[in-house]
Amino acid sequence: MKSVLIKVIGAIAGMCLFITIAGSIRVLEISDPVVLQKPEIGLVGNLGKVLFHEFLLPFEISSILLLTAMVGAVLLAKKES
Repeated sequence: MKSVLIKVIGAIAGMCLFITIAGSIRVLEISDPVVLQKPEIGLVGNLGKVLFHEFLLPFEISSILLLTAMVGAVLLAKKES
């Protein structure tokens, strides 16, 4: 009885996968390559400049928050000897 149920669930999951792939292929279309108006957008150096000049305070506050979260996670996960 259990193997029949597993086969039915597997068939349903396979059909869902097939429908998802078929729908994805159906809406797939070839598009023109994107030409950027400003090619400097997306560079890591520019991101660093923005983070450390315009958003320095929120960046530092989020780094302190993440540091305290990591320390708290280590302390909670530590086994007592």
